[in-house]
Amino acid sequence: MITRLVGMSALIALLCHGTAEAQDKKASGTVIGVVKGKNDTKDGKNTILEVLAPGEEKARAYHVIYDPKVKGPIPAVLKAVRAARVDDMVELTWVGTGHGPAIQTFKVLKKAADNDKK
Repeated sequence: MITRLVGMSALIALLCHGTAEAQDKKASGTVIGVVKGKNDTKDGKNTILEVLAPGEEKARAYHVIYDPKVKGPIPAVLKAVRAARVDDMVELTWVGTGHGPAIQTFKVLKKAADNDKK
């Protein structure tokens, strides 16, 4: 009986350790999708980009990641995000933060069709 309890305790300890280890790793990924919305933050220092990826029903909001060296968003990424337009096809890499997913790299793959041109 004692052997069984010790075995179960060891198993529970291993499971808890694995769960804690998984929580230490930050979520991250690459997304290719269509820009559905773009707004500056209230203080004007960052931009929130809403991107709809294939297979998703609702666009997800992303912001440009904070760079401690410049004490603000990464300037080159922020410039690229602000240049993007609604309906552009974009690719971004992101990492999870306490404020939601943050953009680390960004590029426009395909510009939106310009309705003004005929």
